[in-house]
Amino acid sequence: MSATFFKINNKRGITLIETILYMVILTFFMGIIVQMLVSIGTIYKEIKVTRELESSGTIAMERMLKEIRNASRVTTDESILETSPGKLTVSGVDENSEPYKISFEVLDNAVQISKNIEAPVALTSSSGAVSYLTFHRVTNDNSEGVRIVLEMSGSSGANQKTEIFYGFAVLRGSY
Repeated sequence: MSATFFKINNKRGITLIETILYMVILTFFMGIIVQMLVSIGTIYKEIKVTRELESSGTIAMERMLKEIRNASRVTTDESILETSPGKLTVSGVDENSEPYKISFEVLDNAVQISKNIEAPVALTSSSGAVSYLTFHRVTNDNSEGVRIVLEMSGSSGANQKTEIFYGFAVLRGSY
């Protein structure tokens, strides 16, 4: 075997211009990757706020509609109707034939429920604020119902997100 297989070629190395060119290309691609990561983080925060608002608003709306459906009448003298922030008080008889009153209103930027003068309990989470809540009493000769409009807002950084929820329930025994 000859020594030619182990011969080292003395070709020139990388020039300064090539090094600078490679650094510029690498910096460009790193900038694109960082921008993509920042965008993904921003989108994740927006999706998280939207999901929290939708979840909180849906739970509050479902609970209010359930309680309105189970009630027998709207207590108009204790309610604030067709204005925001509104208050709704309904009354009825529970499964033990005991009379009750349930109130819904906005306190501390959250929809609160209170039953029979108990301490109010929040129906919405603290991640979003209730910016609008109205109750509209709808009546005719045969029935009584309540239409609800609930608007919640939240933010993720500089982005503000708002969700609006609508609901309608006919009171039990009014039809």
